[in-house]
Amino acid sequence: MRLRIILAGAMLTLGGCEAGNDNRKADARGPATTASVAASSDAPADCSKLPEFVPLYADAQVETCVSGPAGEPRRESGTVVYTTAAEPGAVIAWYKDKAIGDGLVPALSTPTLFSARDGSKRSVMAMVETVRGSTKVTLNWGRDT
Repeated sequence: MRLRIILAGAMLTLGGCEAGNDNRKADARGPATTASVAASSDAPADCSKLPEFVPLYADAQVETCVSGPAGEPRRESGTVVYTTAAEPGAVIAWYKDKAIGDGLVPALSTPTLFSARDGSKRSVMAMVETVRGSTKVTLNWGRDT
């Protein structure tokens, strides 16, 4: 879990570096509100505003779906966490195929992580782990608006 948090932070940090850093304090850039967050564990998360280059696996059981401004002008990012019955390797292979099909260029690939980008315009990273017999998927994405 610690590795997942570190990798997620690194991805968001790197995405910010490519788009430029205006060195303003976070409060000077404006509020970072979420477009959608599950209100409770019983309420389904609303992922209806995901970009088309961030698909969900067919049997995805969404736990968390958040998105909003990325702290830079004309940039937004988000995170989706879900579980699936598919094997981790199958999920990574599927995201790799989808990203390449959408014109993104692979950046990093391991048995449990895949990332791709379109310069600084769009980026996606999928991380997988086995949790209680299911595959937990964490997707991080960013795009220019």
